[in-house]
Amino acid sequence: MFGLNKNDLKMIQNKLDNQSSYLDNNYFTTSSGQIKTLKDVSYSANHSVRYYAQLNNKIDTMTKTALSQGLHSCFLTMTLDGYFRDLLHGDYTRFDNLSNEDKFIALQGVPSSEALGEVRQKIESRMKLDIKDLYNILNHQTKRYLKSYAFKKLKKANQNYMYIRTVEPHKDGVPHFHMMLYIPFEHIEQFKKDFIKSYPAPQNRRIRDSKKYIQDFKIDNQELESFQTKIEDTTAYVMKYVLKSFMDVKNQKEIDYIQAWYIKHRIMRCVTSRSLVPQWVYQLAYAFESDWYHLTDLMNDKNNYVEWSKEDNYFYFIDNHTKRELIYQYGKFQVVYEDRVIKEIGQVREKKFSIEVYDKTPTKWIKKEIPVPIYQDDKLIGYFTKQNGFKSEIIQPYQMNHLDLYNYFHNMDIETVNLSRYMVTRNLMIDRCLLQADKLPIDIHKTLEVF
Repeated sequence: MFGLNKNDLKMIQNKLDNQSSYLDNNYFTTSSGQIKTLKDVSYSANHSVRYYAQLNNKIDTMTKTALSQGLHSCFLTMTLDGYFRDLLHGDYTRFDNLSNEDKFIALQGVPSSEALGEVRQKIESRMKLDIKDLYNILNHQTKRYLKSYAFKKLKKANQNYMYIRTVEPHKDGVPHFHMMLYIPFEHIEQFKKDFIKSYPAPQNRRIRDSKKYIQDFKIDNQELESFQTKIEDTTAYVMKYVLKSFMDVKNQKEIDYIQAWYIKHRIMRCVTSRSLVPQWVYQLAYAFESDWYHLTDLMNDKNNYVEWSKEDNYFYFIDNHTKRELIYQYGKFQVVYEDRVIKEIGQVREKKFSIEVYDKTPTKWIKKEIPVPIYQDDKLIGYFTKQNGFKSEIIQPYQMNHLDLYNYFHNMDIETVNLSRYMVTRNLMIDRCLLQADKLPIDIHKTLEVF
């Protein structure tokens, strides 16, 4: 079943049992004094119900958002040429019988990189392929499709698109992809053309034989079986394929063959385009805001203010309708209502600095220039290098995010601060709606008269 035998199933089941036992028997105490196991906070697809709930929320949010933006849903099925099945057993007979032109086209759709595996080199060396190699071939063809003219045209026109991609095995374990693609209706034909170019297998070019379907939906006679353009319930349609890959963590004790296939070959069950609110923001806000759609709705409303930075480990949502603020920074999450903290979780942690580790020795060593510190009145004001010139060490108010600017302004010492700098910062606070006051002219003499 799906290229697995009973020994494979038993080995994977033992692996999952050991993982589950480890998660159940390791505890920690939260900042509020609660004792929890590692499984309580796990997002593992094989051990936690939270993973599936989160994925379900994400897919539901993406489909509703896409349809609310007027995007049209298309359901794509991507398969490989039949001779790739032979390569799993080292049989190159059908591949060698291809014409030189067909061989060239076939190899163009095969990856040759460290990220997706050097599959092309395996084929040229007449080596056996494995299931992960076939998955990487489809993954490579999908990456080509996402870089095709159809997608570039949408980006150039500043139009949106979304997709949800799943993978499913045939009975012999050979993978094929399903993708729910949301695009503007007028671009469908261009997406079909690039689909055929990116996936050269004959099955992907087969014409759908349904005159009634064509007449009802007013689509030309080139409707493809692998590129369906009339989907009734997009969420249910794509979830039907996603559900097959997950085990029922609550009620199911033993894994089945199709679920074991994903674990054995380390294949991702579901991949999506970027959501409007990133996943890391949703996971951090999950304790108080468990609805991804609500966060997306807050972002879409122009009356609200939303910003985040993964590098600086913070996000900031201002809901001007409910007067609520969602603030996260360095491990501490707060829900603020009219300047009053009504919910709080976590504590501030020190910012971690990433260190780049080079695993390859460079072919040419370049002597790095040491920056020269520049001081003014015994105070460090920046650094100088021949390559970059002078670089200021001082962060200006306009370079700060909302939260840093707010803290900086309220920590200013009015008796010692430069008045011009104070007025510039004050007016910037007013411009960003962080301070309710009238703006004053930035002029030293007039400022002195005011004070």
